[in-house]
Amino acid sequence: MSPRQRSLIAQIASFVLAGVLLYLSLRGVDFGAMLGALRRADYRWLVPLAGVALFSHWLRAWRWQVLIRALPDEETASDGRPPTTGGAFSSLMIGYMVNYAAPRLGEIARTANLSARTHIGFSSLFGTVVVERILDVIVLALALASVFVLLIDRAATIDRLFLTPLTEQLGRIPAIALGAGIAVVAILVLLLYRTMLRRDASSGAPSWADRARPVLLSFRDGIATLVRSPERGTLVISTIGIWLFYTLMAYLPFVMLGMVDAYDLSFVDAWSIMILGAVGVAIPSPGGVGSYHYITIQSLVYLFAVSQEAAASYAVLSHAAQLVLYVATGAICLVLQGSSLHRLRLRTIAAKEDRSD
Repeated sequence: MSPRQRSLIAQIASFVLAGVLLYLSLRGVDFGAMLGALRRADYRWLVPLAGVALFSHWLRAWRWQVLIRALPDEETASDGRPPTTGGAFSSLMIGYMVNYAAPRLGEIARTANLSARTHIGFSSLFGTVVVERILDVIVLALALASVFVLLIDRAATIDRLFLTPLTEQLGRIPAIALGAGIAVVAILVLLLYRTMLRRDASSGAPSWADRARPVLLSFRDGIATLVRSPERGTLVISTIGIWLFYTLMAYLPFVMLGMVDAYDLSFVDAWSIMILGAVGVAIPSPGGVGSYHYITIQSLVYLFAVSQEAAASYAVLSHAAQLVLYVATGAICLVLQGSSLHRLRLRTIAAKEDRSD
């Protein structure tokens, strides 16, 4: 199976996953009540919501530029055109646009786009993207810990909804059967691994180690960039600003839908919902479709006692607003660069194939 075929299958699977999760999210929702809540929303808040969203990503682009400046001079001074914050922002929004069509391909697309515009090596730029992800994972882990503390009074609900059903299901599986199942899976993985190694050796194709090498090098270069950066304070400030504005993005739809007074929701509650929603977006569905809706609706209903219809209207409105904004902004940035979707696609495919070689 060729890499392109595997990519197509993965993309189809992501859309199927999105459809299933979206169905589960909206199953049992009174659509009349949900649409009524959406009709009554105060859409004057869309303008500040868009402004907050764009500014949060401008901060992210600024942070990306700081990381790029920490690259060695020989990697950034190829033609004397260092990236500007505006150029990094354009590439970032183009990447977000791509993510709605092909999950996880947006990171490659934005890196390939900025590399073509600055002539900085793709691998060097991709290393800075790895640093971004490291920072985001660290912040998300700390934020999840803070959410647990904030929701400690709802620990019984979390246990009843998530932990108890899981332990009950696992408890029904005999220990011998569970051990045998793990052993079978381990043997199958080992056999598959050995089969792939033999196939690589016989066909002359790159081994698994060779394929993993670019990823490991990007990770190593990314860590080195983080350590080498003389502007670590700027990285910390911009990261804090990004996540605070993300929280404001989560809070404004509460205001639009009148949920602040109706359900006594606060900015701190928006922080919890934003963090839990970020976990949903991490699932590989197109732009978080389905996964974001499911975890956001479940969290609002069971942790904050919001009605299912109000929770669904919040999830649909907040996600749709971002989808329209990101796709439109990404398309505008692409046009202003004098590029096209076809050129972007060719650059992304070429960069993806280079990484897998």
